[in-house]
Amino acid sequence: MKSSNALFYFFLFLYLVGFLLTWFNSETSIDCYIGDSGESLIGEDTVNSEPYSASITEESTTPGTFSRTYSWDYEGCNWQLTLPLDNELYEKYKSRTRNRDYDLFASDPYDDWLIKDIAEALLSLSKAHGLEKSQIPGLCISFVQSLNYTSDLESSGYEQYPRFPYETLYENGGDCEDTSILSVAILQEMGYDAVLLELPEHMALGVKCNNGYRGRSFEYEGSNYYYLETTGSDWQIGEVPEEYADQPVYVVPVYRRPMIKLDFKAQCAYSKKEGVVDINVTVRNVGSERAENATVYVALQAEDKLSFWDEIESSSITIEPEEVFNYTAKGLTVPAGNKFRVYVQVSGEDLVPENITSAWAMI
Repeated sequence: MKSSNALFYFFLFLYLVGFLLTWFNSETSIDCYIGDSGESLIGEDTVNSEPYSASITEESTTPGTFSRTYSWDYEGCNWQLTLPLDNELYEKYKSRTRNRDYDLFASDPYDDWLIKDIAEALLSLSKAHGLEKSQIPGLCISFVQSLNYTSDLESSGYEQYPRFPYETLYENGGDCEDTSILSVAILQEMGYDAVLLELPEHMALGVKCNNGYRGRSFEYEGSNYYYLETTGSDWQIGEVPEEYADQPVYVVPVYRRPMIKLDFKAQCAYSKKEGVVDINVTVRNVGSERAENATVYVALQAEDKLSFWDEIESSSITIEPEEVFNYTAKGLTVPAGNKFRVYVQVSGEDLVPENITSAWAMI
């Protein structure tokens, strides 16, 4: 009887896996066309006598999922793009920590499928319409600029709340850092060399262009990146809004890399002779690349900050993006009557070392 039940559940599991894979693949396609609503006009040059305003329409598919059609203007034509969106996936993104650098939102690996589909759709549209290569970034930005602008405080209740590209598309907009993050992700997938440009109280995009372009550019590692505004509309490459014309600009490269966030809890048992400390360490990779050959080092640091009463190091580990690794260091000792603090560091291949310490204590 038990073997029959086990066989039944095994086949049920295989059926569900097959169903989910079929459903997922059916929902990740993107439809795109140029022209008036309702007509598929890929490859035809449709020039509008009057400009279209940006708009969106939504259509339910299966429970918890829907498709959204974005419509916007560029180079005298109306362009449309339809994306599949999922409520459950959106909630998963909302649950992820915002405590990471801006570029790691743009390089996040878990929405690669969507960014790739958007890039391919926009490239297909640009080819069908006969756009020059120099016009393609403008098409991409015109799509992003058509999204609604909403401040972080208004939309999330926080002063600063950067979003992953999937969230910006799901919410149909965001503020300057959200649209810049989305834009740089799409342009890089298209093969363009793009960076984030961070200004006081603002963020924009930098696109590597030939020296023939006019407007404001910024040099980074021997290349010129021209300013491109991602909020508002009709901004040209190199054109800077007047309120930001004299602001300092910091170039933020976007590439995949691991980034570690640390936390720990310590418990100490005392005696007349010594203190015995157990430390539970939580290691989270909030980066966009796996942390290879990482090690966790835990020590009881002496008051001179150069020596340690006791120490231990973990074996080598690999931590995937968004993965959490828990490590427990048990039985570290410090002689009675001496000050100490807990010192934790994670280091590894292609990983900027991260460390944290506790307050000073005395046995």
